[in-house]
Amino acid sequence: MKRHPLDLKEPTVSSIADPTPPGGVYLCQVNRQVSCAACCGLYNVADAAYGPLVSMLSERTKDFARVPRQADAIAAFGQGAQTRCGTGPFKDFHHCPFVGLIGEEHRRVGCLLHPHAAGNHGVDYRGLSYYGGMACRLYFCPAHSKLSAVVKTVVRESAVSWYEYGLIVSETRLLSEFFKALEERLGSPLTAADILNREECRQIVASVLRLKIDWPFRRRPDPGPCNYVFDDNLYPKPAVGYPPLTTTLSPYDILLKELLSGFNTPAELELAERILADLIENLARGILAGRHTQPLI
Repeated sequence: MKRHPLDLKEPTVSSIADPTPPGGVYLCQVNRQVSCAACCGLYNVADAAYGPLVSMLSERTKDFARVPRQADAIAAFGQGAQTRCGTGPFKDFHHCPFVGLIGEEHRRVGCLLHPHAAGNHGVDYRGLSYYGGMACRLYFCPAHSKLSAVVKTVVRESAVSWYEYGLIVSETRLLSEFFKALEERLGSPLTAADILNREECRQIVASVLRLKIDWPFRRRPDPGPCNYVFDDNLYPKPAVGYPPLTTTLSPYDILLKELLSGFNTPAELELAERILADLIENLARGILAGRHTQPLI
């Protein structure tokens, strides 16, 4: 997304519905506790661990509630919040200081400038943001176009929190490769019902969604969980850091690369491959067991 200077246009009352996303499956606001603001640079801060990030967003949301809804006051708030969040791993990836906690119980992330956000009374203040109101309203991340409808549905319906959801749903190559390997193991196309209708499968997918958080083989120094979500190849992921004297790529090379993996010993690589193989195998067995128990129609 092209960078723009702060646009101090006058806010307007919003009367235009947001457009339909590419691919037809909406990924941004899912339910009361699951949403995504990865394209807003949510995780591109000095410390994107869950606790510090929640604390920052909570404090920011409380502070913004006291800001007069005037262009100058909102701009001043944004500049201060931008300074306090610190510098993230991607210097050219803007972190929007107007991302906060939304909803009645503040259980998910979203835009504090949105006309439906608390205190805005239907007025759209997104024109005061870094990218401007048009970009905020019309832009959809690559996940909408790159992921299949089945994968998008499985991920959004399996997620239980905004934190893990935003981290993984923007990892299009990681998700595509994992579910491709799963379909190869099944020997047939996957359906959303294969997973969503069986609690056993949902639990395994929950582990997949936490791979970025729980993965023990991230390269050091650890850049943090943030993912650069755009398609301009500005921040390509490095090749897998294989153990010394390794002569062949792992069959899971793409997955390992997307997880920013690095290994000191062959034993570490073997364990990483086993973790991925077990996730795929256990999920495939659960799906096949569910298919075999379905009543014939």
